[in-house]
Amino acid sequence: MKGHIDTCTRAGIAGWAIARGDEPAELVVSAGGEVLGRVRADEFRPDLNRRCGFRLAFARPLGNVQEVRVAFAGTDVELSNSPIEFRHRLVKPSEADLRWTHGLEMPPTDQMRLIGSNTVEIFADQGSRTASVLHDQIAEFFGEIRPDHRLLDFGCGVGRSLLPMSRRYPARWFGCDVNDRAIAYLQRAAPGVTTFVNAYDPPLPLPDESLDCVISISIWTHLPIAMQLPWLAEIRRVLRRGGLALISTSGPHVVDVRRKRGDAGWGELYAADLEEAGILYRPYANPGLRGVTASYGLTAHHPAHVQRVWSTIMPVLKTSVRAVEAMQDLHMLTRL
Repeated sequence: MKGHIDTCTRAGIAGWAIARGDEPAELVVSAGGEVLGRVRADEFRPDLNRRCGFRLAFARPLGNVQEVRVAFAGTDVELSNSPIEFRHRLVKPSEADLRWTHGLEMPPTDQMRLIGSNTVEIFADQGSRTASVLHDQIAEFFGEIRPDHRLLDFGCGVGRSLLPMSRRYPARWFGCDVNDRAIAYLQRAAPGVTTFVNAYDPPLPLPDESLDCVISISIWTHLPIAMQLPWLAEIRRVLRRGGLALISTSGPHVVDVRRKRGDAGWGELYAADLEEAGILYRPYANPGLRGVTASYGLTAHHPAHVQRVWSTIMPVLKTSVRAVEAMQDLHMLTRL
């Protein structure tokens, strides 16, 4: 009996397993002594040329669960790469890191779910970790975030990054999104932040060279290919010379994650396909998102593509692989 866990997130797990005999392997997935589910490894894996793949979506997000184990049913034999320990990838923020949530009106549940934060706790944890990553990148570039800095969170949603950043680091903060409900929430919850609804297409209602820094998390991961460079050029327009942009993308490993969890249009794609194409995009069938007026879906970028193509708009100074929630790459760009 043999197998391997390829991906494990707080929403689900995927991999492959081969038992003795011809029958598909039966697996038990557990965490903290609780069985999360049972699954048959009977999906065809073209890379292994046999029916041995499995994936299981958890009935609820794992929250603070630290460890997941996968074993063959009826035995103590675990798959290689099992157990998975989340603490090595996603550390639980300290109470001090979560102080920004104190006294804050938290976002509506349906709006948090739009960005993959299914509970208040997950929203706060994700926001705290992402804010720390962004702060370190900004501090590396500028020395520190200063009160006179003008910073924009482009595609801020309900403020998963913007709220902890603006409450931790005093500066002149701005946020924009196509979702008017998200902006209405932020105008109540963060009146000290300048927030506004932007159109789905450029331009932004901001003057040239009016910002020191633009951050954008999990936006280029959804934009169709035709909108990627126009929006990047718009970010360049509103940045002052010597300004900083921090933009996240989904890299090669995410192609495999999307295939294994069954995302529409990603079932036959592998990391090697992204390396060859540079960029891949598959639209949502029915996005149903407020403010989205054209194609919207899931995009993946190879870091080499980002370096080669984005640098025609702004120099890409560095790429931090899987820096955001152990999933998305974070690119540092500047306007010269």
